[in-house]
Amino acid sequence: GLAMLTAHTVWASSLPILTDMALALLLGWVIGYERYFSGRASGSQVYCLVSTTSAAVSLLAGYPGLWYGGANPDAMAGDPTRVVGSILTGIGFLGAGLIVQTGINVRGLSTAASIWSVAAIGILVGVGFYLPAIGLTLLCVLAVELMPRLERLLPAHAVIASTLRFHEGHEPRAEAIQRYLDARGLRMPSDSVAVNYHQGRFEIQCLIVAKAGSRADAMVRLAAELANLPEVESFTVTQASRA
Repeated sequence: GLAMLTAHTVWASSLPILTDMALALLLGWVIGYERYFSGRASGSQVYCLVSTTSAAVSLLAGYPGLWYGGANPDAMAGDPTRVVGSILTGIGFLGAGLIVQTGINVRGLSTAASIWSVAAIGILVGVGFYLPAIGLTLLCVLAVELMPRLERLLPAHAVIASTLRFHEGHEPRAEAIQRYLDARGLRMPSDSVAVNYHQGRFEIQCLIVAKAGSRADAMVRLAAELANLPEVESFTVTQASRA
């Protein structure tokens, strides 16, 4: 009779556990779809898996008396703080694999942070904090969707990656280029300069920082200024970021 009662308790507890995992999957999908909609890396299935599994592991710590079919009902309660730490540590490795550096730009930071947030959402669902889990989901979407739009309306320094190719035989001077840029409200950080020499031509790769204003306008203005340098044979400018 006791065995049947224990088995019934285990099965009865399975329904709310499955319900919680389904909720975690749904909330994880909301974050994943936002990333998918924005054309970012890592499909929705990754977010669903992370959120659902985080919830499952958190739920596991909450039902120690039902482990192994309830064979040890006197088991001490699991330590949820250790479980949470283990989950977030594991997610850290997953997120690190998504961060890549392409030239001077770093990609994948927002995706890695989103996956870390999804793990927290799953943990909240797992411990029964449903409203905070839904709130965190909405706040994450707000952070990655609305905040960048707001930032684009505010003034900011534009960082532009530039490659200047000079005419054959011309030896550029970084100091002269810096003075030229200073006079036009532009700045070239000295730690960003790289000089190449190939087939009689010098090439300078650097970052150019424009003062507060629209980044698109800064790109156009910089291109116009560089086009007026007679010693520059060709150039390339692309939007960049500094860590």
